Amino acid sequence: MAGYLLIPLNNGFLIEQSAVYLMSKCFVSICFLTVLLLNSNHLFSQTSEINQLESSLGSIKDSIKYVDVLNRIAMLSHMNYRDSCQYYAAKAKAIAIRHDYSKGIADASNCEGIYNVAVNNYLSAKYFNDALRLYRSINDQENVCQVLMNIGLMMNVDKEEKEAIKYIYLAYEKSKTLEHDSIRSLLITNLMYIDQHLSESRREQLFKEGKAIAEKYHDQRVLLSYEQLSGIKLYNSGEKQRGIAIQVRGLAKADSLGLQNTKVLFYMGLGDTFLDLENPERGIDFYKKGLESSRKYSYPDLYIQFAERLYDYYKTQNQMDKAYYYMGLLLAKRDMISKATNKSGYNYMNFALNENENEELKIKENSNLKLISLLGCLFALSIALLFLFYRSLKVKKLYGEVQRELHETALKQNTELQQTNHFNTMLISVIAHDIRQPFNNIVMLSSIFNTDIDLLTEHEKMDVMAELSETSQKSLSFMDGLLEWIKSQKNGFKYQPSKIILNDLIPEANAFFKIAQAKKGLKMVLAIPEQTEILVHRQMLLFIIRNILNNATKYSPVNGVITISTHLEDQKTVIAIKDQGPGMSQEKLDKLFKANSTDWENTKDKGAGLALNISYEMALMMGVKIWATSTIGEGTTFYLSRITQDL
Repeated sequence: MAGYLLIPLNNGFLIEQSAVYLMSKCFVSICFLTVLLLNSNHLFSQTSEINQLESSLGSIKDSIKYVDVLNRIAMLSHMNYRDSCQYYAAKAKAIAIRHDYSKGIADASNCEGIYNVAVNNYLSAKYFNDALRLYRSINDQENVCQVLMNIGLMMNVDKEEKEAIKYIYLAYEKSKTLEHDSIRSLLITNLMYIDQHLSESRREQLFKEGKAIAEKYHDQRVLLSYEQLSGIKLYNSGEKQRGIAIQVRGLAKADSLGLQNTKVLFYMGLGDTFLDLENPERGIDFYKKGLESSRKYSYPDLYIQFAERLYDYYKTQNQMDKAYYYMGLLLAKRDMISKATNKSGYNYMNFALNENENEELKIKENSNLKLISLLGCLFALSIALLFLFYRSLKVKKLYGEVQRELHETALKQNTELQQTNHFNTMLISVIAHDIRQPFNNIVMLSSIFNTDIDLLTEHEKMDVMAELSETSQKSLSFMDGLLEWIKSQKNGFKYQPSKIILNDLIPEANAFFKIAQAKKGLKMVLAIPEQTEILVHRQMLLFIIRNILNNATKYSPVNGVITISTHLEDQKTVIAIKDQGPGMSQEKLDKLFKANSTDWENTKDKGAGLALNISYEMALMMGVKIWATSTIGEGTTFYLSRITQDL
């Protein structure tokens, strides 16, 4: 049994490129996640073969054959309902373990690894490593080759480029010695995707070689991917209608073969194509079909990509209600994947330790051979005793080092889990604290409109609706700011500042609190010179100022004044936000920006303290210093100033 995966991470619309360069980038527009078996050179309908195999299970008496059929169903099921892949693989492994059937255990582990790729790569690495060790032990070189390929593709999912290239080339070199070389067409396709440094001539040569091997074995599933690449190449070279026709024909063919995964990927490619042609109605229709199929057949990674595309499209079209909907789907699915990853408890260190163990076994085997030769030539008994003594000391030292490494690994994992839990706690607290205000405004305005509509004039009704629209728009802006902070906690986040007019930003940040300020009779005073520019990240600064104004509104007395001003200090712009609240002690000021601090005198409002802690982190990321001064009974002033001079 053999299988392969193609998992590009990028997405976006099709762009014009040269025909040869396209072969290295085509997967950017068409995401693949394909699993393929190479036991047969004949093409069968995916669903039909699964049904036949399932029907045959009741008549199979031999346990080994029964395990092989279960593993075959598991691999085929990944192309349809992915959950069935996990179910049949687990069932096959349990039986194979009882009968000590190494190949059956390895095949089941390989299926479990494929099932978890892009969903829980920690578990995927463990299962692939288990399968690789067993295939090597039974000298199954063809499956060793394909598991090395799968590991390379899994590494590429996590952007481990060097490791991904290392494993894909190990598989490629090993495939040259295989008697049955059909797997090379898969390897070549994946090699072109992973190694983006290939020359144009080499890429063209590999493309022809891979397609020729697939044609040699009548491997229609692989040929379908090459046909798709040809369609995109035609589209980008100007023959757009021919290129689209090939993709539509491929979609129909994938559907007729029961290749649900491939069909979903055609939906994505066609959606990108029609949006590029400025035909959004057809493009969005393909995206929605892909989203529904991804949900139905359990492809969470593709589900996320479709949800992202739909969210981005509706946001650019300013259709915020639909954008909200797809943003909710996206966040829910990411949360599900994150929980599965945290629950597994595995990481790449487990994988690396097992790989090191294999290398140590090889070294030990070579040492034993040398020892036998040495014992035959020199002072057999005395050399053997000395060598055993030396090995005993070395093993003892190695054992101590391994124990130390394992201890350090456990500590690192615990730290990572604590950081994750801390981050999740902060996020939940901030959402509970800061998102309440805009939604309270929406609920209150909606209540006025629904309850007192007969008492309102047409002008007042328009004012209420305008206030609802503005609050909704600002709510989306707030969520964007929160998402920017969440992204900043992940690897690969790039901070990109822009020039902002401060007098335009302050009213936007204060929009959530105008109703509460009006109720208390608060007055907002802006003492900022016109056209004052600052270089910051817009969403992050909005988040910071919004939290300061929230507290200023909450603690200011009735008919109080909130003053926002600027002044220059050492050629740096300093923003000051002053309220007339009760103020706070120096002890509370010292703890103000710590995660466990409280919000002024309200010791139960932990969300505000956490929000100020996040504001502090955002300020540091922008190169901005944030601090506060306060006097009991006179109020509090928050300051924001760049650490370096303004650009």
